[in-house]
Amino acid sequence: MTNTTPQPVQANAAEIYHTPKRYEQLSQFIAAAFPQHTLRIESLPGDASFRRYHRVYLQQKEQDFQNDAQLDPSYIVMDAPPQLESIESFVRIDKLMAPKINVPTLLAQDIEQGFLVLQDFGSTEFAHLIAEAKVKQDTGRIDELYRWAIDSLLQLQTLDVAKAKQDFNVADYDAATLAREMTLFSDWFLPYIEVTLDEPTHALWQQFTDGLIEQLLQHPNVVVHRDYHSRNLMQDQYHSKNLGVIDFQDALIGSYAYDLVSLVRDAYVDWSEEQVAGWIEYYWQQCQQMGLPCAAELTHFTAQVNLMGLQRHLKVLGIFIRLAQRDGKTRYLSDIPKVWQDLVVELDWLSQHADTQIQEMVAPFATWLQQHIAPKFKQKFGEK
Repeated sequence: MTNTTPQPVQANAAEIYHTPKRYEQLSQFIAAAFPQHTLRIESLPGDASFRRYHRVYLQQKEQDFQNDAQLDPSYIVMDAPPQLESIESFVRIDKLMAPKINVPTLLAQDIEQGFLVLQDFGSTEFAHLIAEAKVKQDTGRIDELYRWAIDSLLQLQTLDVAKAKQDFNVADYDAATLAREMTLFSDWFLPYIEVTLDEPTHALWQQFTDGLIEQLLQHPNVVVHRDYHSRNLMQDQYHSKNLGVIDFQDALIGSYAYDLVSLVRDAYVDWSEEQVAGWIEYYWQQCQQMGLPCAAELTHFTAQVNLMGLQRHLKVLGIFIRLAQRDGKTRYLSDIPKVWQDLVVELDWLSQHADTQIQEMVAPFATWLQQHIAPKFKQKFGEK
């Protein structure tokens, strides 16, 4: 099999790879996966990646009841041109996670061409479920949904880390990766709001990120999904009691707080700090009951969650600007005020409630952010 290394490419230039010829190849791949059926293919809206998705509806062509009994009425097809990104990691991580959580069953694959046929969870995202409950002001239902998502997350975190590394080649969320992600803030976000790092502020930024990374590397390690939020969780349409999990191909071994931050401080949905604190406590309680590695005290755990949140939200601020400027996906700009708000809340909490060492580590950065970055942010995005 050819080992094609994806090359960097702008998302708005990705269309040159999604050609009529490639669609014909995709159609042939789909037809080969379902030889007994007439097929109807529906293209789906894109996401923040270079992939394209299609839904395939099956209509029986020949009498083959044995095969039909094993098939669902519809499937999802992933189209990922190998020049842009490999599907190998998706297949590998799917197999890793499948014993513990509800990830899509793989029906057919062609890694060399970048085609996959996957179980179709449907179109009801976790985001839709919580939005419906929010409109109804049903706080009980909202709590039920978040506990459902946290329970699934905890099951994911029972995966054996050593086996994930050895048998599934899952890399560490190491210091270099954590640092590289935070440079998205300095390389993309700060220039966007017209802030330049001079020598003293660059030293302040470096000292802060180094101290933050040192703290994060002390957290218990688990398999980290890396994007565990409301748009990547689904209500399985054919098994509604199961929470479907997607977009997991970038999994790493890292802090147990990362995916919880992604869920409860979601860039796309806003909750009160009281609700967020309640879900953090629920995770902590369940973690202890399950005998998983966890901070002994809730305050310590909350500090760990907020420290991890700083790293994630600095990264996301940079990613959303990059998506807008490099890839032409400007819709993410409207989500930036929520991400900024989360960053500020985390800094405030740590400044007031964390231990002395952490307070001293975040204080210079928090002061710089408040005095020099916040005014520039407000000029660009308004009050939040």
